[in-house]
Amino acid sequence: MSRNGVPRVLPWAILGVAVALYVGWALAPASPLYTQLLSPHRLLALAAVLKLAYLLAGAALAFACRDRLEADNPARPAWFLLSLGLLANFAGQLCLAPFQVVRNQTPFPSVADIFYVLAYPFLIAALLVLLNAYREAGFPIGSLVDRAVTLGAVGVIAAVVAVPILRPVAETGGPLLDRILTVAYPVLDLVLLLPLALLLRIALKLRGSHAGEVWVLILGGIVFLCAGDICFAYFQSLGETHLDPFVHATFVLAYGLIAGGAHRQLRLLES
Repeated sequence: MSRNGVPRVLPWAILGVAVALYVGWALAPASPLYTQLLSPHRLLALAAVLKLAYLLAGAALAFACRDRLEADNPARPAWFLLSLGLLANFAGQLCLAPFQVVRNQTPFPSVADIFYVLAYPFLIAALLVLLNAYREAGFPIGSLVDRAVTLGAVGVIAAVVAVPILRPVAETGGPLLDRILTVAYPVLDLVLLLPLALLLRIALKLRGSHAGEVWVLILGGIVFLCAGDICFAYFQSLGETHLDPFVHATFVLAYGLIAGGAHRQLRLLES
């Protein structure tokens, strides 16, 4: 039980139910739940609201973490940059929400893509600053050879996975801007995965500790964010709109995990 009387498991239960709802929509769209109670429009509107709520909560919590760290703490800028990255994603989702809630549409490309693309420099910078903070704090970041092997392995795996996905995306006909953005998101995600792999390696070594728990949640959220972008690009290029529920589930889970990790860190700083 949390100190305000709300069970700590409740937010995670809500997140789990929300993700299961959209996975179920993809797997059994003809079930009574989705044909009689929850229409595609209602589910799209609910996804928009959930994403806005988790992004705003995550940005506010990350900024609160930054505010509670000492001015000379090397991790302080990382929380600020993470907050800015989440705010940029929030602004992008805010641009889409009126279309999704009122018109049952998700325009692409749109003004929202400006904010989504702007989020990447903040997120990448946050991970790089955090790596430096771990190094200065003496955490087990591994030797230069270990880090090079990790980056090389991630690069090879990313190339093996990305090439089959990006080729049909790039070759799909359509307006040039559509194709550029559809390819740009997976490419930016692959760049984001490089520092992310190093941080996940550290976080897994710290599992069982409070710091490890926080960063497994946040970095796991960023992994799902990358997966959501890649799935969106692939499904968008192939016209597989019936798989969109998986994309909604992935983004909701990503934002929820990041917000949960930031909340866990804030609790640690306040205790």
